[in-house]
Amino acid sequence: MNMFEEATALFGTIRMCKTTQEELAARLGMSQSYIANKLRLLRFSPYMRELILDANLSERHARALLRLEDEPSQRAALSKIRAGSLNVAESEAMIEEMVAMATPKRLTTASPADKIERICDMIDSSVFALNSCGVSAEKRLRREGGRLMITLTIEEPQYTSA
Repeated sequence: MNMFEEATALFGTIRMCKTTQEELAARLGMSQSYIANKLRLLRFSPYMRELILDANLSERHARALLRLEDEPSQRAALSKIRAGSLNVAESEAMIEEMVAMATPKRLTTASPADKIERICDMIDSSVFALNSCGVSAEKRLRREGGRLMITLTIEEPQYTSA
């Protein structure tokens, strides 16, 4: 099982059992921070998950990439990590530099189109996570008269009492 499958399984267990990270950690003999770090991996879009797996990056590399808030920056960092065969410490240092350079302009220079793209990526990741844990979800985009309409359909899970 890869890191994303494990994260999806943990997420699904939390949802299905209606439990907290703390309770799940206690049941599995893990720390709550271990569970939280795994779940953070679900913030990546499905496309980024594929790239990370294809690059054979470690989970620590992946978590370092999460410091970058937008996918284009994550992809650029991943390319540099891959091209330079960077270890985790080298990757974290490079990402720290990227974060420092982007921080002042991040909020002021993001165009509305970039912000919409980020939100669509988050929705895609959420739909993927829901489908991965057995909850049927679908996103539909429609353009109409200069408007972008996003429809998110989530099938409510059926709970049975034991």
